[in-house]
Amino acid sequence: MTVLVDRIVMAEQSEELTLDKMFEWLEPAPEGFKVEIVRGAIYMSPQRQTHWEIILDIVEQLRTRYPRNRIASDVRIDFPGRLNGFACDIATFKPHAVRDDKGRWRYQDVQFVAEVISKDTAANDYGPKRETYALAGYRSI
Repeated sequence: MTVLVDRIVMAEQSEELTLDKMFEWLEPAPEGFKVEIVRGAIYMSPQRQTHWEIILDIVEQLRTRYPRNRIASDVRIDFPGRLNGFACDIATFKPHAVRDDKGRWRYQDVQFVAEVISKDTAANDYGPKRETYALAGYRSI
């Protein structure tokens, strides 16, 4: 019975898992990899040249409407739901959006978000990330 008691004590003493803690464990991320946390699971994806070229094509079109300081790529944004820290391929922000006290954009200030889909990321992008974007109030096109 001591094992059961020890486990109960350990569970009561454990601190709540947070996105900040999880990202802290992962820093610095390996060069050339994008790190995201989706529903508490850690995903590391290699960044490929083709992926970047598609992102750049979209950003170049967005620059006709958005200033540089309202566009981000692969920057952590914490979204609603349990442990959702996404590094969206592209996000744009509302005109008067400001970063929080930790220097991060708020998901409430996102005006546009795009994910460049690949075989390796499709399950997340079409599944939990899309559901989370809907929960945040974004429309899918």
